[in-house]
Amino acid sequence: MKRRLPPLNALRAFEAGAHHLNFTRAADSLAVTPTAISHQVRQLEDWFGKPLFQRGGKQLTLTEAGSQLYPVIAEALDRINEVACRIRDSQERAALTVSVTPTFGTRWLATRLGRFWELHQDVDLRIHHSVHLVDLARDDIDLAIRWGLGSWNDCCSERLMDAVTMPLCSPKLLQGPNPLREISDLTKQVLLHDQVRQEWIEWLVAAGLDDSAARRGPVVGDPNSLVSAAIEGHGVFLGPVSMMSAEIASGALIAPFAGDDGPAPAYFLVYLEKALEKPAVKAFREFILAETKYA
Repeated sequence: MKRRLPPLNALRAFEAGAHHLNFTRAADSLAVTPTAISHQVRQLEDWFGKPLFQRGGKQLTLTEAGSQLYPVIAEALDRINEVACRIRDSQERAALTVSVTPTFGTRWLATRLGRFWELHQDVDLRIHHSVHLVDLARDDIDLAIRWGLGSWNDCCSERLMDAVTMPLCSPKLLQGPNPLREISDLTKQVLLHDQVRQEWIEWLVAAGLDDSAARRGPVVGDPNSLVSAAIEGHGVFLGPVSMMSAEIASGALIAPFAGDDGPAPAYFLVYLEKALEKPAVKAFREFILAETKYA
């Protein structure tokens, strides 16, 4: 089947702009001018026939279309970069590829990787970001860290830590024409997003729901505005229960599926049993289990 792809240079410029939400910083990262970034993004918007950024104010924000496109392009470029680096820099050093969800990678793992590098400087570690489990054998992935219920076919899984976020909303959503009573009712609610949609995609997949429900709903870049919108009953957002204790105690917010009322997804280390034959894989497994033990 013939591929109908947008201009690849324009996709690269869009990904940089969406990552930084600033064309000047995006231009610096690609060693081009802000005018070049703006021109490439306009070319891409013309190709799609709709805007990808909301311009105006102090900072760029992504439109609905831009929010759908960004995580897909970012993941594809990361994967291309990983494979290109592996081919270009192949040496006798032990190669290790670990696939992690974007949320876990940026909020937890990134601050701890320095300790692994110090202990294992002979390991060529590559981090692959994806919300999907991937095929460990086909995609040459040694280990994966995934958010789920701990059951993946033909794979070993070890629980690392409890999930850090839960759906939070106003008690108003328990009433009305589409009351929120079961997890499946989320598909009838407005889902509120913080910048991008990966977190909701991960949660819905862990709950056994179609993640298409996560591809709609407003993106609210300011965390305070996001919480305020939920308190007013405008939708459901994913947030850390521990950080919303005051709002929950006051009754402004509830966690309708916490505890036994909903799924209890956690972060798991997932791998094929034969992968442990590689010393680098065993080393990373021991490292991550030790880190999560004291997290």
